Formats: sequence, structure tokens, C-alpha cells
Amino acid sequence: MRRISTCMIMAAVCFCLVLSQAHARDLKVSLPFIPPLVESKDKGILVDLVKAMAEEYKGGTITWDVFPFPRSLENVEKGRADFHMPYIKPDNPQRIPFQYSSEVIFKVIFALYTNKNNKEINPGNVTKYKIETDEGVKYILDSPIPNIAGSPSIESSLQKVDMGRIDGWIMAMPESDMALKKLGLKNVKRWKYKKYDVKALLPLGDKGKETDKILSDIIKKLKANGKYQKIMAPILDQNFEDWQL
Repeated sequence: MRRISTCMIMAAVCFCLVLSQAHARDLKVSLPFIPPLVESKDKGILVDLVKAMAEEYKGGTITWDVFPFPRSLENVEKGRADFHMPYIKPDNPQRIPFQYSSEVIFKVIFALYTNKNNKEINPGNVTKYKIETDEGVKYILDSPIPNIAGSPSIESSLQKVDMGRIDGWIMAMPESDMALKKLGLKNVKRWKYKKYDVKALLPLGDKGKETDKILSDIIKKLKANGKYQKIMAPILDQNFEDWQL
């Protein structure tokens, strides 16, 4: 009887070890280069968030790297990364080869930047004008603005607005405001466009769902212990302020 009990205990221990290893997963995060959220592998608001996630995660290790926006999305689609962030979720999501995370990472205001000499354009009639947005988030505005063009550079598009070469630029306010202030452009007017939920993107299927559960649990823990609020403070509770006045 004692021998049988010992065997049963050893079998149970082995089963638990196997089960534990099955649930332990190393995660790779793909981040796009979008200052001030991601300025390098070691600097940026979202980089600091991923570092905190790595410290909180007990089921394995979390590693990350930075890529151009389209390449970062491709990393998830091709299985080279477990998730990408940030990604905007529009009101009417289009079909994409990914799934959105359950947890909202943060909320962002999109702003419309126009030439001051154009007295007619406003957020309600942008479909009549030549508008650009970031290539990585063009899909968000394709439906309401069918003719919107993608751009690889916030700075170059804002300069084109300033010179009157395009009518407007629509993009996340924190990144665009930072570029506008850095460039010192004096011929650009800002409007509030819309506020969106920002999430992570994961692969379709069961593996993506499993990663989503891990990601959501970590974010909830960081929110509960206050680390999330401390890291994300610069971009939380965004409000549109007309600082140009």
C-alpha cells in the first residue's frame, strides 16, 4: 500500500510539472517606432510598460524589439511575434488577419491638422479634401474618408499641410503635437477629430486567445498595483487643448 501511494504521489508531481511547463510561455512583443510611445528598444512610454509587464510575468520571459509599423504587424501575422501594440480599434472594425486584445491599453485622441488659410475645411467635411494619415493606421479612416492617403512620416505630412500641398493630416494627437512643436510650424491649425480605444493585436486562433488571457491578466495586475498609472500618466486622460491660442 505504501509503495502504491508513493508511486501515485510521484505521478501526481510529474503531472503537475508537465502541466506547469505547458502553461509557461515565453512571449515576444513587436513594437512599432512611434515616438514618444516607442523611441527605441529602451526608451518610450510603451517600452516602459512592456518592461513592467516582463517583471510581472511569472510564466516565462517577455522580450521585445522595435520595427517600422508595417514590419511589426507582419511579425505577428508571420508568427515571429506573439503580439503587437499599439493598434487603434475603430467603431466599425474591418476584417483584418488579427484579433484585438480584450484589454484596452489606453485611449487616444486623433486630431485634424489643417492649413490656417483654408477657412472651409473642418472635421465634418474632410471627405472633400486631400487628407493624409500614418500608413500604419490608414485602415481606420479608409471607411469614413475613402480617398485618404498613407504617409510614412508625421513630419513630412505636417510640412505639406503648412505649405498647402495637402489639405489636412489626421493622426494621434500626442505624436503629432510633439512633431508640430519640434518643427515650429506657424501655418497649421488643429482640430479634435475623434477618440479611440488602443489595443494590442494578436494572431487569430487558440494561441492568440491564450496570449490575450496572459496579456490581460498582466495589465490588470499592473493597474491594481498602480504601476500602469505611473508609467502611462503622460498619455492617460487625454483632453484636447488648443495650446496654439
